[in-house]
Amino acid sequence: MFRLSAIFTSLLLTLAACTDLPTGTYEGNAQSGAIASFGSGGIRLRHMDALNALRVERGVQPLQLSAALNAAADTHARDMSRQQRAWNFGSDRTSPQERATRAGFNGIVRGENVAETFKSELLVLQTWLDDPASRATILDPEATHLGYGWYQEPNGKIWWVEVLAQAFPEPVLMAELQ
Repeated sequence: MFRLSAIFTSLLLTLAACTDLPTGTYEGNAQSGAIASFGSGGIRLRHMDALNALRVERGVQPLQLSAALNAAADTHARDMSRQQRAWNFGSDRTSPQERATRAGFNGIVRGENVAETFKSELLVLQTWLDDPASRATILDPEATHLGYGWYQEPNGKIWWVEVLAQAFPEPVLMAELQ
């Protein structure tokens, strides 16, 4: 089963390499240009699509993108750059759960994957899939939402953060029941 995932991810990487990108934009190489000029929506959507394809292949529900978790991931990526260390704690010692709650997410963080210096969102995904703990986070059947963020330093180094969480059901207001 993992072999099929590896083949699928390789196919996605090959297709991504064939995509035409406007001149001067991020081309899967940290030194080739500013990632911000590529457009954050495209990176997040490609990552979520690849992640969901892997999850569905394994019989796990697909994830929904969360604006609050994206904000928490972006903030932590910038903070990791300041710390010059890819790890799961903020410079103020906040946990992934605390950062998600601060950003407005109503639920439980199931896991957070972090990385630095990788060349593209699909390559960092493959690296996380090769690590058993990160792969377990990605394939967690309790996760319902995804946050994905990064920060690129002026020298081209990229800090990546992926947050998977389980949203609490929306509370039912008494007025809605009447």
